[in-house]
This record gives sequence, structure tokens and C-alpha cells, in this order.
Amino acid sequence: MFTIATFNLCNLTANASPSRFERFGAIITNELGGPAVLAVQEIATEGVTPSRTPVPADPTYRALIAAIAAAGGPNYLYREIPPLAGQEGGMVGANIRVGLLFDPIRAHLIDRGDSGPEDSTGIRLSAGSPSLILNPGRIAPTHPAFAGDSHRHWVPSRKVLVAEFTVAGRALFVIVCHLKSMRSLSRREEDYTKKQRHAQAEIIHQFATDLLACDPGAAIALLGDFNDVPGSKTLKLLKGERLHNLLDDQPRGQCYTRRHGNQPQALDHILISDALRHGATAYIPHINSNLRPGQREAASDHDPVLAVLPALAPHNQELKTPVSFARASG
Repeated sequence: MFTIATFNLCNLTANASPSRFERFGAIITNELGGPAVLAVQEIATEGVTPSRTPVPADPTYRALIAAIAAAGGPNYLYREIPPLAGQEGGMVGANIRVGLLFDPIRAHLIDRGDSGPEDSTGIRLSAGSPSLILNPGRIAPTHPAFAGDSHRHWVPSRKVLVAEFTVAGRALFVIVCHLKSMRSLSRREEDYTKKQRHAQAEIIHQFATDLLACDPGAAIALLGDFNDVPGSKTLKLLKGERLHNLLDDQPRGQCYTRRHGNQPQALDHILISDALRHGATAYIPHINSNLRPGQREAASDHDPVLAVLPALAPHNQELKTPVSFARASG
């Protein structure tokens, strides 16, 4: 069974404790069943870096991949586009960004072009099929909604990563987001934040719409930490009429991915196009948000979200379901 997941790793650096990497390895391998594609947020770097210098996080990815392999998971590859120092928001000095881990046996990626932090990818139509000009690439990284705009009181925020995979002979477009944080110090600042997040959502949705205009049957997964909840304007803008949020199918009492002031929230989402909807199911293992005081330390302040996408399973492939998913749905 083809699976894809999203996981906010809470400012994970290569200098994190070995036990934290071990927990992530166990979660990704056992709770998520080693998804074919894993979108990650808040991969971080440490150290002082000159402003506007690219800051790759290769040691962090390598340590995470090693922990997953040690737990019995896939031998992942990774892709990111390193941000410019101080231009992605988040914890000061961490230079958090989004990235992708993928199992090359199940999801094949052909790198195309040499995309930099401020380069925007586009869509090329060839023989009736869309493809990315830069793969992986960023979506409108210099737009004020992502780069910041002092006149609108917008600050630099995480950029969007998009990648084109080949899965069972067809193209899969994966769009990874970590939208502007909800944290605000005043009502006015909260209003600025919402407007920036809504602008980000409109840009991302337009890119997905452009793919679907080229091919109405395009397979698109839009996932990550959207920093907003189901039913919000942000989610409505992202979904539009062409995408479906798999969390909308979840029982109300199980639909959350973190807690704020002990109140459950669903901030992490997986949206899919119609081509992927047949039999698609989501699962949220509450391995972090349900920990009680005195229990082991949470690996992250977010739970992952897993999607099973039967539409992408090869016809001759034995269908396998993650143990935790089978337990939850059986």
C-alpha cells in the first residue's frame, strides 16, 4: 500500500540527543510503517551563519535517516532547498525549513535543474502531461507572503517545497508547507498574521490549480503544518473546489495533532486531488499529544499524519498496511 505522511519535528538539529533520534526512528518505522514519502517540517541548523547565506541541514537529515534505518525502517533519501540564513522565521538562529524523505524503491525522483533559495519553479506541459521545471523547487519564494513585507507587517516565513515523483508509472506532485505561525502578541498582530497566512494559502492553491488545469487527473498531495484548523479560512483557501482534506473524514474526537493549553488542535493536514481519493484514508497516531505528565518526553509537540493512498499502489504489489493503522481501523 502506498503511504505518505507529514511530521513537524519541532526544531530538530543534528545535535539533538541520541534518544530523541531513536524515538523519531521508532515512530516513523513502527507507528507510520515507513511511509514511501515523508514530508518534514522544522528541520533546523545550529551555529552562527552570516545573513542571507544558504544554510543546509545535511547532518540533521543524515542523523534522522540513520535512526530510521536502525529502527528497521526504509533507507531514505532526502531533498531540501537550503534557506538563506534568517529568512525562514521560526526559532531565532534555527533556520527551520521543510524537507522530504523518500524511499527510492517506491517513489522515484529525477532531479531537474539546480534550484536556489530564491528560485521559483514552474510547470512545463509536454505531450499533455505537466512536469516541474525545477525538481524539487520552491513556489513563489520571493513573494511578500513568504519573503515578508514591512508595509503589510508581514515577516519572512517558511517557503514551500514541491517535488515531482514517479510512483507506479505515474507522476505524483507533493507540495510541502509550513505556513505562518499563529503566534501573535496582540489582536492587531494576529490580524496581520492571518492575512499573511491567507495570502500563502492562495498562492499554494493556485499552483495546485495550475497543475490541474494542465491535467485534471493530476495526482497531488498537499501536506504539512498549516498552522490552522479544519473549517478555517486558511483551509478553505487551500482546498478550494479541487482538493479534499483527509482530516475531514476523521471522527471529531480523534482529529487533532497537537495540544495548546491542553486543548486539542488539528494543525497538520493532508489534502489530495480527486485522482487520489479512491479508498484514501488518514490516520493520526497520538504518540506525542496524548503523553501525560511523568511519562517519557515527547519527541515533538506535534503528532504525525499518515495517508494510505490505494490509487498509487502498483497492481502487482502486495498491499501492506502499517501495524498501528491496521490496529486503529480494524
